Formats: sequence, C-alpha cells, structure tokens
Amino acid sequence: MNLKELYSLRTFSFVLIFILSSSFTIHNHIQILKRVKKEISKSFSIDDFLLIPVIIENEPDLTVDFSKDRFFKIISKDLLLGYAYVGTAPSKTETFEYLVLFNNEFIIKKSKVLIYREDWGSEIGSTRWLRQFNNKSIQDKFIYRENISAISGATISVKSMTNAINQLLSSLNLLIDKKIL
Repeated sequence: MNLKELYSLRTFSFVLIFILSSSFTIHNHIQILKRVKKEISKSFSIDDFLLIPVIIENEPDLTVDFSKDRFFKIISKDLLLGYAYVGTAPSKTETFEYLVLFNNEFIIKKSKVLIYREDWGSEIGSTRWLRQFNNKSIQDKFIYRENISAISGATISVKSMTNAINQLLSSLNLLIDKKIL
C-alpha cells in the first residue's frame, strides 16, 4: 500500500468515525427529547403542548448551561404552564442527563434522571429519592445529609445531582433578579 492509499484510508476512517459518533449524538438527543415530552405530559396532565427554547447567553455569573436544547417554556393553549431544564452532571466516570420541571412560579414540580450511564449509583433515579426536590422554590438550598438523603453506593452521583440542582436554582434566581426571566 502506497502513501496515497494509506492517507485515503486514514481519511475515510476518520470520516466514518465522525459520522458514527454524530449519529449516536443525534440518537441520544432524540431519545432525551422523547423522555422530556413524556415526563411533561405526565406531570402536567396534558398531551398538547409546545416546548419553546429559552436561550440565555453572555451572562457571566450563571453556573449552568442555558444554551440551545437545555431550557424550555412549556406552553399549552397560549398559557405558560412552566419550564423544563435538561442538564448534564458528572457521575464517577461518566455523565448523566437529568430533567427538572418547574411550574410557572419556578417551584419544582418534578425532577428525573433521564439517562444514567454507569453500573453504580443509578439509585439516584428512583422516584422516592428524587421526590426530595419537589415543591421547592428557587430560594431553597439543598445540603447533602442535611435535607438530602444519602444513598449507599451512590455518594458521588447524589452529591453531583444535589450540586447540579443547587446551581440551577441559583442561576434561575439570578436571571429572575435581573429580570431576564
């Protein structure tokens, strides 16, 4: 095999890997969006609603990502029902996706782990454990082992989810104070 053929094979391999990784990303995005819509339907008891992206950029004090496909208004029949935030948080060696649904007054209606990628720590996805966040406002602060229960074998994920929700609430509080929301 000459140098030109080797170069072509290497380029082809790179393009193939890029296409495959992109398709997995698109598949994950579609899978997450389906789960978000299902949770909104159940939590708000509606089937007909719109998700309107709310993109917030250039706010240096924010500790969470409000870019495309992260934060949405939930609208039904021209009424604002609430908001949905899809975040990513670290676990021991991977990351996981989570959803936080708010009513129109920014009270947490539901939180859910959408995709968890590790063998250990998946207990944070249990409805019973996640219920601790429900009915809390953006003024609330969660503290591991004080008002957030520990889970044996899931310490890293519990702390990560707790921190992620605290950062989300703090960022929303800031956006409301600045009258951006």
